[in-house]
Amino acid sequence: MGEKKVLVTGVAGFIGGHVARVALLSGLAVRGTVRGKSYGIEKAVPGIELAEVDLLNGSEEDLVKAMSGCDLLAHVASPFPGGSVSDEEMKVAIEGTAKVLRAAKTAGVTRVVLTSSVAAIGGSTDKSKGSASNPYTSADWSPEVMTSSYSVSKTKAEKGAWELAANLGLEMTTIHPSFVNGPLLLPREPTSTAMAKRILEGAMPAVPAIGMNVVGVHDVAEAHVKALLAPETAGQRLIVAAGNLLMTDLAVAIKKVHGADGWPIKTTPIPWVGMWLYSFLDKQAASTLPMWRKETFYDCAATEKLLGHPLQPPMEAALEMAKSLVDLGVAVKKGTTKDEA
Repeated sequence: MGEKKVLVTGVAGFIGGHVARVALLSGLAVRGTVRGKSYGIEKAVPGIELAEVDLLNGSEEDLVKAMSGCDLLAHVASPFPGGSVSDEEMKVAIEGTAKVLRAAKTAGVTRVVLTSSVAAIGGSTDKSKGSASNPYTSADWSPEVMTSSYSVSKTKAEKGAWELAANLGLEMTTIHPSFVNGPLLLPREPTSTAMAKRILEGAMPAVPAIGMNVVGVHDVAEAHVKALLAPETAGQRLIVAAGNLLMTDLAVAIKKVHGADGWPIKTTPIPWVGMWLYSFLDKQAASTLPMWRKETFYDCAATEKLLGHPLQPPMEAALEMAKSLVDLGVAVKKGTTKDEA
């Protein structure tokens, strides 16, 4: 039997590039889609084949052609705006996913792994859910009406995908990462770089106690590939959410590593009322205000069993991201430009 080939959508994205890398290391041939610019992903992950295709505005025929000869599909491409989702982004999340699945069926793809999010799981109004004693599980779904348009988009897109996959007879597994950190492969600024970048650059007068569940990108990528290669995972929703991390704790840790190199890292905590006032001036601060000291717990036992190891500690993944921001010149010291950094 010949080498299996996987199509990775959004291969120049943060997660997509890592999925392609792990797939190659696992013995798969990899073709990746890019909408226009490749951003140099073919150099960062040598051995991948690129196909230029617009997942939303391109035709299904274009997608079928891109998947020609592929046995497997990792549909990773999806917007992560870090705030409100526009109508266009919602359309990408829902209609784009449906188009990709229909093309996969036509192209003869046998297994699909879809990148969803814990946002499609952890939106319960039940205050006891998501606690250490009552964590979210793969059986939980976020409501389709809630204040977070991002969560709504991920929930609707995933539900639509499950229904369509069943109608098409496609074997599918979904992967549900929390806030993904870890090393960047390219000098780009995905939304998930915001926390470490703002700390390194001293972008705020003080540090808020924003809490989020963080996971390492290596674990997320490995979960995608192992699910592709394990037909028994068909029908499963696999959560990849390692643990909780406070921005204040991360600032202290980043300063220990990078503070001596001249980065203007602030570690003074900002009180809640100060954060509330600052949110009127900073849109990103406003969007994170509900995450003040937030802790959310998820049951990742099935994922860790598939991986064969525990998930990477969240602080370790976050420090890896901070290091790559420095190494790749994505974070910039005051008084310098990106080219000088």
